[in-house]
Amino acid sequence: MNEAFVCKLSPVKTLAVSAAPLRELLNFLIYGRHAELLTERARRQPVPALEKIPVTVKELKNTLKAEKCDKNGKLFFDCAASRDQVAVLLDNHGAQFWIHYFLCGIGLVNLSFFSRLASAEGALTNQTRNVTHGSLEYQWFTHELPAEFFGGGDEIADATIKKLGDYFIERVNPTLVYPYSIYTEDLKIKEPYKFVLGSLERLTEVLVWARFVCEGLKIKRDPNGKTYVSPHMTINCGNLKDMPTFEHSTETFVNAVGALAVKENAPYTVLREGFGRRAGGESYDWARKNKHRIFLNLEQENKDIPVRLKIAAHGRLVNWLKEQGEEGERIIKMWGLGN
Repeated sequence: MNEAFVCKLSPVKTLAVSAAPLRELLNFLIYGRHAELLTERARRQPVPALEKIPVTVKELKNTLKAEKCDKNGKLFFDCAASRDQVAVLLDNHGAQFWIHYFLCGIGLVNLSFFSRLASAEGALTNQTRNVTHGSLEYQWFTHELPAEFFGGGDEIADATIKKLGDYFIERVNPTLVYPYSIYTEDLKIKEPYKFVLGSLERLTEVLVWARFVCEGLKIKRDPNGKTYVSPHMTINCGNLKDMPTFEHSTETFVNAVGALAVKENAPYTVLREGFGRRAGGESYDWARKNKHRIFLNLEQENKDIPVRLKIAAHGRLVNWLKEQGEEGERIIKMWGLGN
């Protein structure tokens, strides 16, 4: 370690992380396998090898081994007693890095700027460090520290503390990004959604078949009745809390096929949580305000299709349903498509 750096055991006894930074971590963990959907700060990090990816703050509490989760979704960590994390304070000429390594392979760094290290330590209120939506100078990261670095509590050797500081400088710091770049970064995807499986073209094709077959089923059931099937359909893109879903206002059959089609062709909302989280504050509901919807009008797709292709739609849909396994076979049987 360069002599300009000072690394010591962190004086923080309680780490409190509010809901907004935790949402950012959940986004990173859930979307991590599709890096292009993430903000730059998350794209730079590898996906940790967790047995189960947490999808709620309560599940995240168990992953990070927090002591408490309050009613506002804020996690509290007992840094002094915990055997599942280790924290150090790294000082570099007026900049302090408050570093927390969690046993699960996740880490958190928060910055402060005091001309003297003693002033930074004295600024702690009740030896508590708060990380909130307004703390621009924080970032999550991943690490590969072995278990031997954890479990020491307050009894950590100076050599171990130095190794933890060196690890951050040499391995973690090069992966971090400028905190304010979240406002100006060049997004990899300009569209509000991306299909992580399949494509919009394939999804539309299956839904066109479903609409034609639905018309045929209505004619078969009542030759003199109404056969019109609305061409308007909605795909709710997946996000932090929900898988992609399909909606059709009137037809149960179209809804059944559509629900299966969005599993094969799955669109997810591209994350824009960085600016919104900070602009909206702690009350910003990312999942509610950022669920993108795709509205389809199949009338435009179908207007020039020959009758022979409409007739062929039945066979094509049945073949596709058979490829979907048990769920597809259930639809074929329920609606008598195999006859």
